[in-house]
Amino acid sequence: MRVVTLGITTGLGARLAESLLDRGMTPVGLIRKAEQAPALEAAGVEPVVLDTHSDELRATVMRAMTGADAVVLAAGTGTGPGSLGAATVAASPAALLSGAAERAGVRRFVLVSALLPGAAARSALGDGLSSYLREKANAEQAVCERDLDWCVLRPGTLEDEPPTGRILLRSGVDPGPTGRIGRADFARTITEALAAPQVVRRILAVSTGPHEIPAALAALDT
Repeated sequence: MRVVTLGITTGLGARLAESLLDRGMTPVGLIRKAEQAPALEAAGVEPVVLDTHSDELRATVMRAMTGADAVVLAAGTGTGPGSLGAATVAASPAALLSGAAERAGVRRFVLVSALLPGAAARSALGDGLSSYLREKANAEQAVCERDLDWCVLRPGTLEDEPPTGRILLRSGVDPGPTGRIGRADFARTITEALAAPQVVRRILAVSTGPHEIPAALAALDT
């Protein structure tokens, strides 16, 4: 499985690359800095450099999708200067990547979202909702509107703890995580979600918990 990933150079992204490689998958990392490529290659990641100032940005993203089986958007909102969002004007990274995946026929798409307040609280906060959380909510909407086998994962507070291999999943219309989650365990959850049919078109909140990761995902069927 070839997995196109935006956010491969973050703390979570590095653990995700390790997890994908451990499962025999090939991470294809979308990056903005060419100097990051050698270290990624040495780690087993296929880097694709995106020039956010080039008219070829969209074409480069589409080429990265060639032969891909899945996409993971694990980066932040990407709306700052020089980011994908700024470079594509109206298209956020979520809109850009999900649209490219749809056109390329790459069905599986996992979006790493955020610990969002409930829908009623988001509406009540209005302009008081932080721009980061607002962009995450918009990213969820952009992905969920696509004809893709999408899954939205909302992690609890990410921390650098040794992996436990165990999580707590919450599903439903607007789920929220109940606590923290280690980056290694969350990366493993993303990896398992790429091949789990139970997660398709679901929004899931992920925290540290009592259930082994594959079992927690499989239990969504029941």
